[in-house]
Amino acid sequence: MTQQVSTITLGVSDITEAKRFYVEGLGCPVLNDAGEFVALGLGEGSSTLALYRREALAEDAGVSADGDGFPGLMLSYIVETADDVDAVIAGAVRAGAKVAKPAKRAVWGGYTGHFTDPDGFLWKVSSNNGPALLRRRTAPPADEAVTMRAKETAVTLGAQDVKQTQQFYAEGLGFPVNKAYGKFVSFTSDGASSFLSLYRWDALADDGALSPDTRGFRGFTLSRVVASADEVDAALAEAARSGGTVSKPAAEAAWGGYSGYFTDPDGVLWKVAARG
Repeated sequence: MTQQVSTITLGVSDITEAKRFYVEGLGCPVLNDAGEFVALGLGEGSSTLALYRREALAEDAGVSADGDGFPGLMLSYIVETADDVDAVIAGAVRAGAKVAKPAKRAVWGGYTGHFTDPDGFLWKVSSNNGPALLRRRTAPPADEAVTMRAKETAVTLGAQDVKQTQQFYAEGLGFPVNKAYGKFVSFTSDGASSFLSLYRWDALADDGALSPDTRGFRGFTLSRVVASADEVDAALAEAARSGGTVSKPAAEAAWGGYSGYFTDPDGVLWKVAARG
C-alpha cells in the first residue's frame, strides 16, 4: 500500500447544510453530488473531501454511529499570506464556523488560526509567512466569496503512542517519514494527496483549544483507492500484520466495487477500495 489518502470522509448531520458550508464558506468545488454523498475538491495535490450522513458512514464501516467528543482529527490548509489566513477564517465564520483559536503569529514565525465546521470538525489555517509587525487587518466584504487558495493541505491524526503509530504507518503501510519530533511525525506525500501527520492526542486537542475526551465513533474515515480486489485484500492483511485491526472484511460493494475497513492502533477507520 503506497502512501496516499485518497479521500477524507466526514460524517455530518445535515448533508445540505454541510455542502453549503464548504461550497459557500470555503469555496470548495463540488466534484460529485449523489444526494446522500457529496465529494468536494480541496485543491491540486490534495485528497478529496467527502461528506456522508453520519449514520450512513458508520453503517458503511460496520460500526455503531454512537459517539461524541474530540475525533482526534485536524485538517490543515496552508495558504500564502497572513491576509489569506484571515480571509479564509472570515469566510468560514460567515458560513457557520466557530473560531476555536483566533489567528495570531506563531512562535515559529508563521501565522495560524483554528475553526470548527458546523459538525465540530477542526480546521487549522496557516501561512509560513507571518504578518507585518504593523498592519491593519482587513476582512473581505460580507458578500465576497472566499476561496481557500491552498498551497498544500494536511491530515493530522491524534495518537496515544506516537512512536507505535509511526511504526504502523511507516513500516506497515509504507508511508515514508518526512519529519519526526517526538510528539509529532509527518509523512511524505505522493504528490496526489494531502500530507498525513501524527500528533500526540492531548497535544492535538490542545492545539485547537478542545477537550481531548472522546467516546465511540469519531465520525470520519480515511480512504485509499487501489487498482484491484487483490490489492484490497493485501492492504487489509498488511494492516493486520502491522498492528491494526480488520474491522470489516472486504466484500463486493453495492456500488459495484470491492472494499473493506481496517483501524490503525488508535482506532482510526481506513477504507480500502477497488472500483468495479
